[in-house]
Amino acid sequence: MRVRVPADVDMADRIFAGLTARQLAILGAHGLVLLALYTGLGDRFPMALLGVLAVPICLLGLLWATTSPEGTTWEQMALAALRHFGRPRRRVLAPEGIPELPVWAGEIGGLAPVEFPVVDASVDGHVDLEGAGAVAICRASSVNFALRSETEQRALVEGLARLLNALDAPLLFLVRSNRADLRGLIEAIEERAGGLPHQALEAAAREHATFLRSLAARRDVLSRQVLLCFREAGEGDSEAASALAHRIEEASTLLRGMGVRLVRLEGAEATDLLAGAADPEAEPSRTGIGSASGVVEGSW
Repeated sequence: MRVRVPADVDMADRIFAGLTARQLAILGAHGLVLLALYTGLGDRFPMALLGVLAVPICLLGLLWATTSPEGTTWEQMALAALRHFGRPRRRVLAPEGIPELPVWAGEIGGLAPVEFPVVDASVDGHVDLEGAGAVAICRASSVNFALRSETEQRALVEGLARLLNALDAPLLFLVRSNRADLRGLIEAIEERAGGLPHQALEAAAREHATFLRSLAARRDVLSRQVLLCFREAGEGDSEAASALAHRIEEASTLLRGMGVRLVRLEGAEATDLLAGAADPEAEPSRTGIGSASGVVEGSW
């Protein structure tokens, strides 16, 4: 027996005439405003003038109730705007708090310490978010979707659907573009080029190193990084660590069938990633886009 499950299980229930409770409340409130307008001014002004006053109120109610820019309601946008304008505009690094400003600097005002959600990062890579739980960061390899056949593309989509359907806790997909330092890669290629089994391979390796050096001199080289961040709101560190390990193992199994390799960032790797995200203008790591382990060493 087949049972159809709606795709959007979070969709609000339609209560009356295809409208949700929120839409009915908005339209009802505007209807009460129109009723109050008619009751209070109906005997003093002609109906034509009242109709002119009622048109913008009706349009505002319909616009508010039936539109949601990018899936966000207008009241959510208004609350976000109030929170934004209610916070200080200037943020500074002040872990010990903002000292009292002198009189001559009173015009600056609005200073507040930078709110960084990360409290600590453990040796095994768990990022502590204090009251919001813990996060484990994983680096994922990528696949070229456009070059796959239609059957392979359908299999990839179905594999991603299985991963999304298995989620029971927050998961963040993050694609970052970082500046890459090619010096480490160039040095590794030149160091290992002399040990290649054929002179043509050595010449090709040194030529590639020369090309990378000229490329780095001409422009900023960017590397793409795909990250999966698993968050768990456990009561204790051991409980959160166990839940995160189980979720990573399950996701790694599902992604392996799609040809995607998931590697968990541990210790210094997670710390360096957070430091780079907090300071995007810092010098890129010398590891750059990877090591020279991919140099061909086969026989000619």
